[in-house]
Amino acid sequence: MKNILKKHDISLRLLSLLLSVVLWAVVMDMDNPERPRTFDNIPVRISGATVLQQQTGLSLIEGADSTVKITLRGPSKTLGDIKASQIAASVDVSGLTEANEYDLPVSVTVSRSGLEVEYISPSKVHVRVDKVDTKDIPVDVNVTGTPADGCRAGKPSSPVSTITVQGPAAELANVAKAVAVIDVTGAESTLTNIECPVTLYDRDGTAVASQHITSKTEKIKVTVPMYNIDTLPLTVTLKDGGKLTAHQVKYSISPESVKVVTSDQASLGDLKELNLGEIDLGSVRTGVPIELSIRDKLPEGVSLENGQPDKAKVTITVDGIATRKVQVSKFAPNDTSADTTPYSVKILTSSVEIELRGNESELQEVETDSLSIGLTFDSVSLGTGRHKVKGIAAAIGLPSDVTLVEEDIEVEIQITGDGSGGADSGSSDWTGENGEDSE
Repeated sequence: MKNILKKHDISLRLLSLLLSVVLWAVVMDMDNPERPRTFDNIPVRISGATVLQQQTGLSLIEGADSTVKITLRGPSKTLGDIKASQIAASVDVSGLTEANEYDLPVSVTVSRSGLEVEYISPSKVHVRVDKVDTKDIPVDVNVTGTPADGCRAGKPSSPVSTITVQGPAAELANVAKAVAVIDVTGAESTLTNIECPVTLYDRDGTAVASQHITSKTEKIKVTVPMYNIDTLPLTVTLKDGGKLTAHQVKYSISPESVKVVTSDQASLGDLKELNLGEIDLGSVRTGVPIELSIRDKLPEGVSLENGQPDKAKVTITVDGIATRKVQVSKFAPNDTSADTTPYSVKILTSSVEIELRGNESELQEVETDSLSIGLTFDSVSLGTGRHKVKGIAAAIGLPSDVTLVEEDIEVEIQITGDGSGGADSGSSDWTGENGEDSE
């Protein structure tokens, strides 16, 4: 009987202990229930990048800034105490072997026991790996804006002609150049060492938008010279000649003025007009434009504005003196080697127009057959072929108040080696020796 009671007492004690444990567990669960908790924006650490670079030469291009949302489950008190910094999310890229894009699984560890990872979003992170190269590209400098009135921007310059860029090989191959832009709006003087940001452009002229292409050179210093623009009237000096004086003639110049550029106003000094040189009235024909250089007359340090002509045409007109233009077809050839030449000379020019000046009535009395063109040449020195030689107009018995305009005359001749020698004053096209009035 005693044994039975003793066994019964032990059983009751064991049952009581079990009930106590269960009761404690129930009480504890009611006081610290299990529940989930979500943590947002947990950064994903990329592991194995160094190994990847060492083994394959590949670098991480995309994925380094990834984040995930993680849900943990565990006792309320434990979850309440945990911080986001105690949760580590990572992906391993050490096993990648080729340049490409990958979706890699995220691994999560928690530095607190008693918790389990219930959910990861996204469960995979998108990464891209590629070989990172560098290359040098040229730098262009563009000018924008309009300077102050009376000023012009010169060619911009920079001590930096190339910059080095780096990035994924596939993207880097399409980068063609860098462009810096400087604004000269309202500028009155030279802009010196202005810092200008550079923009990268591809081969199609489109700005590079990729954030993976970078350069250590973000700005360059640019200098833009500013030039003063002045307008100078054009003039000429007239030299009396051919019974004409400067006060008897008028002249027109086209263009009447030009715009010039100077880096320093002192280059112009007191210059208020640009003289193109002297015109001898004795050797110029009225109404026939004379072409004179503008550029050659510019002072040192002065240049023509873009688009301005570098030559001018000057036309002379006469007041109070009559002119008469005639065609002279009589030639007086003089071959200085006529005695020894083995060649024959033929005059190909049929006639030459010359100008007479003087009193109207006396001009009409001039007989055109009294006019001739004298030619002097050396056929031996010239040799066979066609040649242009200078001619001099001559007249016999001109009235005292009539003059010949001493202008440059060119006559074409042909030298042949037929062995006959001598010079012919005509040609197959020659119409006669008498001069005729021009139409």
